[in-house]
Amino acid sequence: MTRDVYLLGQVFSESSLPDVTYVAPAEAQRLKGSLVTPGKHVTLVGPSGSGKSTVAKRALDSAGIDAERVHFFNGRTHAKSRSIFDVFGAELGVAPTAEAVEARLGALEMVVIDDVHHLSLEARTELASNLKLWHERGIRLFMIGIAKTSEAILGHDPELAIRNDTWQLGTQSDAFMDALMTKGEQALNIRFDAASRATAIEAANGSPSIFQAICRLSCVEADVMRTAAGELQVSVDLPEIGSLVVQQYDGRYLKKVVSLARGRRGARSVHDTYYEIIEQVAKSSKNHISRDELYHAVVTPADPRKKDRIRSSFYRAIKALPTVIEENGLSEVLIYENDTLTIDDPTLRFYLDHLDFSRVKSQVNIRRVGYEYDVAVSFAGSDREVVDNLVEVLKSRGLEVFYDFDQQAQLWGKDLRKELARVYGRQAQYMIVCLSDDYPERDWTTFEFEIGRNAASKRTEDYLLPLVIGTNRPAITGLPATVGHISLSERSMEDVAEYLLEKIATLPPISPSALQLPPAP
Repeated sequence: MTRDVYLLGQVFSESSLPDVTYVAPAEAQRLKGSLVTPGKHVTLVGPSGSGKSTVAKRALDSAGIDAERVHFFNGRTHAKSRSIFDVFGAELGVAPTAEAVEARLGALEMVVIDDVHHLSLEARTELASNLKLWHERGIRLFMIGIAKTSEAILGHDPELAIRNDTWQLGTQSDAFMDALMTKGEQALNIRFDAASRATAIEAANGSPSIFQAICRLSCVEADVMRTAAGELQVSVDLPEIGSLVVQQYDGRYLKKVVSLARGRRGARSVHDTYYEIIEQVAKSSKNHISRDELYHAVVTPADPRKKDRIRSSFYRAIKALPTVIEENGLSEVLIYENDTLTIDDPTLRFYLDHLDFSRVKSQVNIRRVGYEYDVAVSFAGSDREVVDNLVEVLKSRGLEVFYDFDQQAQLWGKDLRKELARVYGRQAQYMIVCLSDDYPERDWTTFEFEIGRNAASKRTEDYLLPLVIGTNRPAITGLPATVGHISLSERSMEDVAEYLLEKIATLPPISPSALQLPPAP
């Protein structure tokens, strides 16, 4: 009997999940049941690497759906389209109108949209708004995407729940992995020893993609590149293989993890809080880690003299974490909601488990000295509306800003003179003095400016940054007219943020430890 010969990539591959080692998950039969039920839309969701596309194609074949009447396309191809009718018009070769598109859709048995989450928000919203109508007209869609797809699309209308069957392809059982490995052994004429088998199954943690990668790289290390003429023994050396798997996923994750550890774009934090948060997530080996767990890992061990500052930095970082995740393109696999950070992709969990985190640290440029805030703003209460807009612009550029309205909980019950003296005296790298006719007339601004002026006298770099927000620059004792200023009548708030970023970029981080807190007047 002649044995079929397969190349290694035809048997084990983390990128394509080969047919040779296809094992039907439990959800496949249920998915088939939905596909053979006339009229219903179908949604298949799951993390990257779970084999959604392969399972979907197999289910379509087993359901006996005429392939000639199925149109299959990938949402990535139309990521820039703002209308679902533009998407369907381009795919089906018709005009991008409801009438033309629906006529063509009605002639098909099913339309399959893979990676539907890559469609633009506008296109997905329009798709959701038409699903109920299309169901009534006998048009069927099969949508495949990440776990958020169902909620994002079907959450628009509760009635869609009875018109759409949603199946979630999650992690797979040990029996699934064992069956997959057995198929690979038969195809390549190899044998994994019992210990290696158990090691690979445990390490994959239910992820078919990771399991495929472990098997493939173990074969590479054993020099098995195709079906062996005689049975060969293959072992799994997890430390070595884990490192190799990480390299395979560097392109997908490393840059994003580094960016996440750096925090908000352009931000400079004295405590490197984002880095510490992500480092703790990597160390935890958990898929779910609560805010309290992160707090105890990041804040509790801190030097008691610095704990208040680190606590403040931690809560600011946590508040901005969903935005930082979104900015760095990780919202498909990392979710922060209900005070819990969730890794929604087992491949990312494996990657963090086996990543040498010093590689991240070397690229983040950890700052062990510096100021807690990039800038503090001092202003008269009558100018709050203007300053509020300015602060939002500064924050949007990733700057850490001390603004009293953001610190109400922290300031509540505190001696404001002592707290503000600490901030303006030594916790901010710069102080923007928002000058208007009212500024020199208010007691609090006089107090804040005195603190800032004393701090400036102890620094070698610029500290006080005059910003004229009124119609003219008022005379301020201790602020010579020769000190350069910027006026909002001549420059935009975006310009102010850009200038501040330029100043920060040209200065090395300077420790404020030598600065003495001025006494409160």
